[in-house]
Amino acid sequence: MKNLIIAVLICCSAVAATAQETLSFGPVVGINFSTISDVKNSEFNTGFAAGGQLIYSNVNNWGVGGAILYSREGVDVQANGVEGATNLTYLRIPLKGYWFFRKNEDRFRPKIFVGPSIGILLDSDAKYGDTEIDIKDTYNTFDLGLMAGAGFNARIAEGTWFNFDAGYTYGLLDVADNTDGSNRNIGITAGVLFGF
Repeated sequence: MKNLIIAVLICCSAVAATAQETLSFGPVVGINFSTISDVKNSEFNTGFAAGGQLIYSNVNNWGVGGAILYSREGVDVQANGVEGATNLTYLRIPLKGYWFFRKNEDRFRPKIFVGPSIGILLDSDAKYGDTEIDIKDTYNTFDLGLMAGAGFNARIAEGTWFNFDAGYTYGLLDVADNTDGSNRNIGITAGVLFGF
């Protein structure tokens, strides 16, 4: 019986160690520089993103991952000396395929990634000069784009990684039915990943 308990403990330890090398989860925060294509006199709107991310990798160089982010996006405009802004708040779900450089045991691992980015509109507001503009129900609820970027993971403790990503999202769908404009976003995020 004692040998059986020891064998079970060894197996559980091996599974836990393997999971730390293959599956990790943690919080992420970041900044967005976004705009909407085909908007005249447009400038980048600065917003923020925050949420959680997950990465799974059971081979040395490949992995898949995703995140769920509260993401503030939109576009700034300037016309006739008057500044304005449209702010779009999404539940943003990027799904990424990763290529990691170097080996699992290395402390610093650069990476590149690509994948779709899904957005669900949570809120929208606009202001032109001192005037609030009612844009409720103007923008489409669903957004879809393609994301590509690069970054790195750096081990800060056993089973714990600092994660940095910088990516560009190219919107594939119009943000509203009455426009040909789609989202464009440069996103920079950082977080900590914990293996489990």
